[in-house]
Amino acid sequence: MERLFVVVMAGGSGERFWPLSTPAHPKQFPPLLEGRSFFQHTVERARRLVGEARVLVATRRDLLPVVQEQLPNFPAENCVLEPVGRDTAACIGLAALVIERRTPGARMLVAPSDHYITPFHAFGETIRHGLALLDRVDGLVTLGIPPTRPETGYGYILAGEAAPEHAAARRCERFTEKPDRTTAERFLADGRYYWNSGIFLWSAATILRAMARHLPEHWNCLETIRAALGTPEEGRVLEATFPRMPRVSVDVGILERADGVYMIPATFTWDDVGAWSTLGRILTPDEHGNAVVGRHVGRDSHGCVVYGTTRPIGTIGLRDLVVVETPEGILVCPKERAQEVKDLVRMMREAGT
Repeated sequence: MERLFVVVMAGGSGERFWPLSTPAHPKQFPPLLEGRSFFQHTVERARRLVGEARVLVATRRDLLPVVQEQLPNFPAENCVLEPVGRDTAACIGLAALVIERRTPGARMLVAPSDHYITPFHAFGETIRHGLALLDRVDGLVTLGIPPTRPETGYGYILAGEAAPEHAAARRCERFTEKPDRTTAERFLADGRYYWNSGIFLWSAATILRAMARHLPEHWNCLETIRAALGTPEEGRVLEATFPRMPRVSVDVGILERADGVYMIPATFTWDDVGAWSTLGRILTPDEHGNAVVGRHVGRDSHGCVVYGTTRPIGTIGLRDLVVVETPEGILVCPKERAQEVKDLVRMMREAGT
C-alpha cells in the first residue's frame, strides 16, 4: 500500500435517511452500527489500510465540527474542506490536487463514508488486486459488487472481457444508473453486470488528466485552485472558485466517457447504506425478523426496521415497514418504498414543513 492515500468522502445530505439524517448531520454520522457511525468505521478501515497520515477526509466546511467530534485526534491538515457541496467530481478533483502536491505520483483510493464493508481482509485483498493492475496500466479502476437482488437504487456496470494485464480485472463496457425493476431483473439474470460500489482507485495525476479531457469547466477551476494551494490566497481562491464547478458525479462526468476504465470484482460483503431498508440487511434481526435500534416492543410485527431515539416505540400487526422516531420527526413507510424518502423530504421542504 506504499504511496497510496485513502480519500474518505463525507459530504452529502443523506435525505433518504430523514428524519435521522439532516443537512447539518448527514446519515454517515449517526451511530447506526455497533454504537459507532459508518463514517468512523470507514476511517478506521482506511487507517488499517494505509495509516492515519495518508487518510484524507473530504467534507463540507460546515461539517468540520462533526468530523472533529467523531475523530478527536485526527490531523487537521488531512481534512479537505469544500466551501459547498458540488458532488463527487469536484470533491475528488480537489482531493487529487492535495495528494499530488503532497506526494507526486501517489495513488488514491476513493471511499464513500456510508458503506457497510466486511471482512477487512477481503477488502484489503480486493484493493491489492487493483493496485497490481495499476502497476501495469495507467487507468481508472472501480470496484464491482456481484449483485444478489434486482436492486433499483444502485448503478450497474456491464463487465467486458478479462483484462490481460491482471487476471482479476475486467474492462468496463457500460455504466447504467439506477435502472427500473424490469431492467434490474434482466441485469441480474444476465450474469455480466455488477453493482457499481462507488469505490475508486487511480493515481491522482491520472484522474486530473481525465478531468482536463472530459470536464473542462472543472479543470479550469482546479487549475486556479492549484496555483493558490499553500499560499496566503488559498482560502479566498477556494471560496470563490470551487462553487463554480458544475454538480456532476465522477461516474457520469468521467467514467462513462473515458477509455481505460477497469473493474475489480469485490470479494467482500458490501452494502450502500442508501435508505432505511438497508438496516434490515446489516443489523442482526430479533426473533421476528425486525431490525431494531432503540426501545421497541412489538406484537405480531415482523420484518420491520424500527429506529427510536428518545421514546419507546410500540407496534401491533406490522409487516415489512420502516418506523423511525427522532426529534426531527416521525417516518412510517413500506420497506420497499424507502428510496422515496428523498422525494418526501423535497415535498416537505416545498410545503414549508
